Amino acid sequence: MTPTVIQGVERIFLRLLDSVVVLLAGLLLVLLNYAVFSRFILNASVSWGEELPANLLAVLTFIGAAYLTKINEHLGFDSVLRLMPVVVQRILLCVNHAFMLAFALVVAYYGMHASLGFHGRSLISIDLPMALFRWAMPVGCGLIAIICAIRLFGLATGKIAPSELYPETD
Repeated sequence: MTPTVIQGVERIFLRLLDSVVVLLAGLLLVLLNYAVFSRFILNASVSWGEELPANLLAVLTFIGAAYLTKINEHLGFDSVLRLMPVVVQRILLCVNHAFMLAFALVVAYYGMHASLGFHGRSLISIDLPMALFRWAMPVGCGLIAIICAIRLFGLATGKIAPSELYPETD
């Protein structure tokens, strides 16, 4: 594949991830506001007022973690890294991405096995499958693993400069 095709796929992937995060956050905002409005203004609580938003927040956490990894806004010490020589930066980033990749793979693997236990079960307050929400962990961690693997390969081969992995905003 040519670099332009790869960049196009990456751009579409980032837009899709961005859209999912915004959609989940917006849905969470609307549901929480409706639950509060219903309880305190209409004096009629909704049955799903706590359970559904809590599960959506869990989904947003894992998908949002993949999004933050993709845009280089995850927790890190880039100010210390910037002071080091480029060779040391490359080595440290390779080690960092290798650890992130390993951790993401482990969480994705065990998250997948944990998620399988929720098939056939529904949320208590609303008839939605629990697996719909529980699969966010292995999916989010799988996305993080893919992002880290691509970056690790790029750093190791010199196709990605360490400065490209600094956060987008300072």
